[in-house]
Amino acid sequence: MAGLSPRDPDNAGAEEMKKLLSRVELLEKTVLFQRMEDPEQHKQERRPTEYDADEGIEGTLFCDPNARSTSNEDAILPVDVDDRRAKYDLYDTFELPDSTFTLLITHHFLSIPFFTGMIACALALMCLILVFINELEKGTIDNPFALPAGVTTEVRVAQFVGIIIGVLMEEEIPLGLEIMGEGIKHDESRGNGFKLRNILLSSFLRLTVGYFFLLTLFLTVIQESDVLAIFFDVLALEFVESIDDVVFALCKRGFFGHLLKQATGRSIAFVCKKSNEHDKFERSLNRFIRLIYFLNVGLMIAGLSVLMVQQTHGYYRCKSFSIQFGDETWEDAWVELDNGNMEKRLLVYSHFNGIYVENGTHDGKPRYVEQNKEDGHSFRSTIPAEIVYCEDAESWVFRHEKISTTLSQEDDDQNECDWLLLSPQTENYDLIEMAQEEYWSMWRGAVMKNYEVYITCNECHRSSGTNAILLFPFVFQCFCSRFTHAHLNNQTVTIMGIARITNATVMEVSTASVASTRTLVKFFDVRVLCNQSVISVFFTGSIYIGVDVFLSLASKDNKTALTIMKDFADDTVDFVEIYGRPTYFARNMAGKPYGLLRYGYPDDDDEYFDVFYNSTIIDGGNSELVPHKHLDRDDFGDDDFFRVNNATSSFQELLRNYTFVLWYSGRRWYGQIFPPDHAAESFAEEEFHAFWANSFSGVGSKDNETLIISEPSTKGTPEGLSFYEMRRRNLPGSEGYGSFGVLIQLVDAEDAGFFHCVEAGGQDASGNA
Repeated sequence: MAGLSPRDPDNAGAEEMKKLLSRVELLEKTVLFQRMEDPEQHKQERRPTEYDADEGIEGTLFCDPNARSTSNEDAILPVDVDDRRAKYDLYDTFELPDSTFTLLITHHFLSIPFFTGMIACALALMCLILVFINELEKGTIDNPFALPAGVTTEVRVAQFVGIIIGVLMEEEIPLGLEIMGEGIKHDESRGNGFKLRNILLSSFLRLTVGYFFLLTLFLTVIQESDVLAIFFDVLALEFVESIDDVVFALCKRGFFGHLLKQATGRSIAFVCKKSNEHDKFERSLNRFIRLIYFLNVGLMIAGLSVLMVQQTHGYYRCKSFSIQFGDETWEDAWVELDNGNMEKRLLVYSHFNGIYVENGTHDGKPRYVEQNKEDGHSFRSTIPAEIVYCEDAESWVFRHEKISTTLSQEDDDQNECDWLLLSPQTENYDLIEMAQEEYWSMWRGAVMKNYEVYITCNECHRSSGTNAILLFPFVFQCFCSRFTHAHLNNQTVTIMGIARITNATVMEVSTASVASTRTLVKFFDVRVLCNQSVISVFFTGSIYIGVDVFLSLASKDNKTALTIMKDFADDTVDFVEIYGRPTYFARNMAGKPYGLLRYGYPDDDDEYFDVFYNSTIIDGGNSELVPHKHLDRDDFGDDDFFRVNNATSSFQELLRNYTFVLWYSGRRWYGQIFPPDHAAESFAEEEFHAFWANSFSGVGSKDNETLIISEPSTKGTPEGLSFYEMRRRNLPGSEGYGSFGVLIQLVDAEDAGFFHCVEAGGQDASGNA
């Protein structure tokens, strides 16, 4: 035609392409409408097209870019046509992952595939929640996450690596955020046939499962103290989180029926128009997902780092505990004296009972050092025992640098760390847990297996409930963030802060819910109950409530009365403390103290006592100094304390005037004979130690002090305890008698006690003044 300019080939091609695309869109709408009217018939009548071979978009679910579905079904059925539009970069596609969470998007609420997705999600959540609750229940108020007392370097590295691996393997959080973003973008472009509420629900459930996975992972990792256990936990939790993928794969294989196989048999994708706004949104979404991803890693690493620092500083372990040994002894312990010489000595393990406090480290684990027996503070000059971890033995050991098991260096090298007490091999930092759950080995010249150790923590925890003062066998110190009211003789005294006590039945104690004040006031109780009232209570400084205490014999003797040994140089309490207990004494005693023995005073009825008198004894045969011997072997009288020691002139001289002292040795009360000048000023109370003072040295003339001993006890005073004479301590060990020999009870009646307490000016149980 004349007058018309020739058409631009490029413009002509573009116009043709627009027309072609319009026809394709019209064709799609027609096909979609027909399939919605009768999908089964369409499926049967549909013939393969030339585009079915295009693997890039086969089985893709396309979205109508201009209209929303009017069907009651939330699902958009697949359209198997080639989307040539994507090849011209005009549309975006986002393929949904093969997961039961996808079924929550593609199917309506009342459909079987939707319920299958919900069940799979609920199963994963339930497993994670059960693990989380189980791990959380291991904690206490003071250690809510149940962290171990400490872990090795290998475990620490494994914890960090486990956290990183767990976050790398976790995919629900980034997928949930990405699907949520794509769903919002496609909803705004009106290019999806899926309801936004389904997309948001599916994404929210993904995020919930993902964050529960991370929380449970963090909790399980920080509680572990074994490298393999950490990685097993990570793998186990990852399997639990991927339950939805497992269920989807089973559905796809037809394990749960044809309907679910159909629902999971095709890949599903969002396909919607591109725009600059959508591109910007997608870039922002990707940045946000990366931010959340690294934020999760950072928060978990930071949390683990904080807990690591607290763990390293001992925040989750007891730093002060009391240890209690039994009556076990070792008769041939090699002891290094101050002059460097070695001496064999009887080692009574209970003499090392008391408080041990963390002080430094040894072989990478905390070192616990024995404290003094007066008030639980550090020794100044006395070398203490210690409990440390021995790397050579891979065990906790109790030892003392001055006590050896042998003089031979070659044999000594076979005893790792020169241990006296050895735990099973372990990497555990928690010494109390090791004592509660494991049997130890004790050295008694040979290894004694299956020994049970008693260790209790001295620290006051919030988990102690309303008991502001924790009760332990020995004096201890702890801080309680509350007031304590002690009712003493109708008086109410407020005790705050640090408490020091010696008996579990001290007084009636109640606590008031008053805000904490960190005023530290020491409290010490000497006695439990005497005549239904607390008779002696001592407070720090000048505060003093109570009356003086005397101990009298049960009923057989009204001549022997013991009083508390005063210590006026002590700023805390005004009596001598040994192992946290008061010391009792009676001065100016002479002769044999029959009132403290089994058979009492001799009288005219010598036949009853079956005694004989040795008139050849020095001092003119003074009957009070003459030992009596019971000829009947059933009385075990062939090894009397006085019969052995009275053969020496020094002992006979001592019996003219001596002081009888009753003191606590860590497990038993010892009644001993000392020179008349024995008093608080005669020894350093804060440095006293029963073993290093050789207080109970064993058999024969090596021990001319210990007259009687009590039954094992943790009570605050000897009142009401059974006491014994020790016979046959001099016989060889093959006789089967231990270091205490045969114990002859001083009072026949069980639980009658040998000593009873009376107030000054009061009366004893027999009515004697």
